[in-house]
Amino acid sequence: MDISDRLFILLYNTLGACLEQILWLWGALFLIGFALYFVSKYRSRAFAASVGSKAELFLTGWIGIPVHEMGHAVFCFIFRHKITEAKFFSPEEDGTMGYVKHEYNPKSSYQKIGNFFIGIAPMLFGATVIYALLGILLPQYSPEEIYKNFFSFDNFGNWRFWVFIYLSFGIASHMKLSAQDFKGATSGFITLLCLVFLVNLVANMLLTFGLKDLSVSNWFTAKMDILLSLFYSIMLYALAISIIYLLFSYLLLGVTNFLVLPAFRKVRKIFSKISRARE
Repeated sequence: MDISDRLFILLYNTLGACLEQILWLWGALFLIGFALYFVSKYRSRAFAASVGSKAELFLTGWIGIPVHEMGHAVFCFIFRHKITEAKFFSPEEDGTMGYVKHEYNPKSSYQKIGNFFIGIAPMLFGATVIYALLGILLPQYSPEEIYKNFFSFDNFGNWRFWVFIYLSFGIASHMKLSAQDFKGATSGFITLLCLVFLVNLVANMLLTFGLKDLSVSNWFTAKMDILLSLFYSIMLYALAISIIYLLFSYLLLGVTNFLVLPAFRKVRKIFSKISRARE
């Protein structure tokens, strides 16, 4: 086997390992992230059309928006980005609910990779807060057990259950990423891909010299499997409760369009007739 064949096999194995690891680590996160984005988009439209755009701020925004922005701030700190301005809850007329402005050194690969994690921080941090709330309010449940007897009659009489449902409901409703979040995450993801490629290239070069068993890699994979299982259990719960919120919003919109508005028009017509009669 000549050197060109060896290089081809090396690159082929490296690219295959990169693709497998990206799908393993981030594939489900991207799918859930896009699902949360579209669920939130249509829910906000339905909610605004039925009871007004500001009603959602009082229902879920007061808890969900600060957690969303705090996620950005926490990962700015982790990746050594300088926060120049931050407002954790500041609803504006243009639709802005809050923001975290930050700067970084473009020469630092670590800080450039940080853009990816800062961009997706609302999902990572939101899931962490929901996990902490579960441990505080309902410690008898692990994230994997949320789907087992969680919505039972026994829990319906437990105030801790309802506090957890409401707080997690508010946080999950605002875990979706904005267009600016996606843009920032994309720039960092490219640098992250380059790092993953280099690590796999070095690992595959070492394997060609007889290192058939990388115990550190096996240990890392096992630990990550446990962590990902916990994380995606929380993310799926967040998506499920967001979908329930979406269905509730459309139900509210239907009630408003077919019952409330017609009744309101009738009442207004009656008062209008009374007003004309008095004149």
